[in-house]
Amino acid sequence: MRRCHRAGLALLAAIGLAGCVASPGPFADITPERAAAELETGRPLLACREACLEEWRRVQPQAAQLAEAARWRELAATVLHVGYQDDLSLYYLGRAAEGLGYLAAAASYYRQSQEISGTSLSCAYMSRQCGGVALPAATSAPLAAIERTFARPRYRRGRAPAGPSGNLGTPEPAAAAIEPAATPLATQPVLPVFIPPIPALPAPFIAPPPPLPTIGPPPNEFIEPPPAQH
Repeated sequence: MRRCHRAGLALLAAIGLAGCVASPGPFADITPERAAAELETGRPLLACREACLEEWRRVQPQAAQLAEAARWRELAATVLHVGYQDDLSLYYLGRAAEGLGYLAAAASYYRQSQEISGTSLSCAYMSRQCGGVALPAATSAPLAAIERTFARPRYRRGRAPAGPSGNLGTPEPAAAAIEPAATPLATQPVLPVFIPPIPALPAPFIAPPPPLPTIGPPPNEFIEPPPAQH
């Protein structure tokens, strides 16, 4: 009876250990193209922890090499395939999103990484593998740069077509002359225009003409006749 009891306990223990093994996640067969499309959303994509810890320890050096080589789609696919969540894996997703031009998504993953850094779920406590990345300091500079990009006033010149991804954070090509977007004339309020009256000017002063010179003797003046000849 005791042997049967012990056998039953061993079977239950084996079933319990089997339940701790990482089961295929939603990104088990993910491709680099699909990984890039999932990355653009910026939504939380990593949820596995203890069950995926050993697999992440094995794959993390490969993820570091992909990040160093700027192979962003392969990096995103590698991280999503394992599904392990800590501040380092989220940092890699932020790097991949930023490299692909998905700035809003990159800011989301950098913030998610900062939320985990310093907790018991961080790479410094769980995997003990931070890939030589100083977290959370490594996320602060790129996140601040992205936030400054979104804080700048937006300009437009004509109606340029949207980028292939349609992402708001995609950098726009530099233009030689860029004018600020103006409010359409139809929507601008019409304000009354006040024109001040022009004051009347005083009439100019015209001096009278000088008197004409007198020719000949003045009138009624006596003229002596010439002497008579004998």
